[in-house]
Amino acid sequence: MLAKLAHNRKKLALISDIHSNYKALEAFLAFLEENPVDGIICLGDYVTDGPYPDRTLALVRRMQERWPCYLIRGNREDYLLDNLDNHRGWKPSSNTGALLYTLMHLSEEELAFLGSLPTEREILIEGCPTLYICHGVPGRVRGNVMTEQGLRDRALGELPGRYLLGGHSHHQELYRKGEKTYINPGSLGLAIDGVGRRAQFAMLTEDSHEWQTEFFSISYDVEGYLKDFKDSGVEEMGMTLSKAVQKSLVTGINYFYQCVMEVMGEASRMGVRDFGQVPESFWKQLEDEFEL
Repeated sequence: MLAKLAHNRKKLALISDIHSNYKALEAFLAFLEENPVDGIICLGDYVTDGPYPDRTLALVRRMQERWPCYLIRGNREDYLLDNLDNHRGWKPSSNTGALLYTLMHLSEEELAFLGSLPTEREILIEGCPTLYICHGVPGRVRGNVMTEQGLRDRALGELPGRYLLGGHSHHQELYRKGEKTYINPGSLGLAIDGVGRRAQFAMLTEDSHEWQTEFFSISYDVEGYLKDFKDSGVEEMGMTLSKAVQKSLVTGINYFYQCVMEVMGEASRMGVRDFGQVPESFWKQLEDEFEL
């Protein structure tokens, strides 16, 4: 899918991985009102893992009315779209409770909107280098360049153009290999920066047939957002993983990922492939281990 803009030293905002953090999205949009851009690119994972996903999507639709937007979906959207009838048996639990909460709190229209988004696309701006955007890497929505050795270089090597924009890892990154560049804006809604309480994004400015990149990390109403976890009911349904998300928000350390890796290890020891077979008692142990 191609998108065309007229060339005039364009400035584009780049975001990814909102994860239902509508408070962070509000702060980002307020920032743009003071710092004008010509368009917004979003690399997916709009919802799941946080409260009130409908509020995030309402802001996304408002964003589309205000600015030209170039949107793709991420792996979290795919999880929802692949389980619209809940044939996977999601239930209130540390394993799938937050996903079920999200599915229950989105309308058919909102889910159809997410389903209408491509998984990757090309953005063409007259007189500028092509931008290829994806959530993980081209062809693999869950491809994580931080955890799979050599994946970033392989993706760039197979890229016809010069610029690849990707998210998923929740880490801000500018990486160059020869004439090609990989840019990750970090996570707007769940930044993994070792600091916490910040929303990450990037700005791309065209200059002499190059895209110049500037990274940003801004504050937002974290305390109000944390309160929503209890008020909305997502913590009650998502249990340990919802608590892990909350600690990740305030520390910038990926307790969500650490919990998942521990559960993967336990599932392997049990000889099962379904994380749902790992008992809640094990998840509760992780709450003590990570002081969630």
